[in-house]
Amino acid sequence: MEKQTNRCVLIAGGEVDPTLAELIRPTDTVWALDAGVERAKLLGVTPSLCLGDWDSAPCPEHAEELISLVPEKDDTDTHHAARLVVERGFTEVLLLGGLGGRLDHTFANLATLLFLRRCGVQSWAVDQNTAVTVLTSESRCFEKRDGFYFSVFAMDGTADGVTLSGVKYPLCEAVLTEAYPIGVSNEILEQTALVSVKNGNLLVMYARK
Repeated sequence: MEKQTNRCVLIAGGEVDPTLAELIRPTDTVWALDAGVERAKLLGVTPSLCLGDWDSAPCPEHAEELISLVPEKDDTDTHHAARLVVERGFTEVLLLGGLGGRLDHTFANLATLLFLRRCGVQSWAVDQNTAVTVLTSESRCFEKRDGFYFSVFAMDGTADGVTLSGVKYPLCEAVLTEAYPIGVSNEILEQTALVSVKNGNLLVMYARK
């Protein structure tokens, strides 16, 4: 069993830019999911766990820890790994290679972020153009990033008591619904923006302009 650290980096099988390697900390635990084994090589990291059904990459012959799944299953490799993240007590996740590829897998990965947040794990999915996280009935500050739009969306039904401050288009105690994307294409004007949701789930996103 690997030594436990606070954050687990999940490297999925989508495209990754080599510059994303700078986001990985020396103290992170790194897991590679299916074709994420090849992405990990591109990023110059060695995963301590390789997990997958190996339908998009060969099963690695040498792995510190190996979990092989059957292709015919009810969840994705990423969601299976997310459940393992919760079981092993991680409190943070960074997901790389989970955005910008097949739309169905991207959507599934966003749902996995919601699952992790509901389990008390703070998670980000990041590529070179986008960074996404989920808020559940909480407040959080977000730093200004030059060259990026900042958007919030109700994720599963109604998000009540949504407040945005420090942004171009502020909100105060607003009600957001998943069918009306009023929170798209905002911009952070201050050094940080405060996002609050009293009841419900918000998808919070940076997107490169």
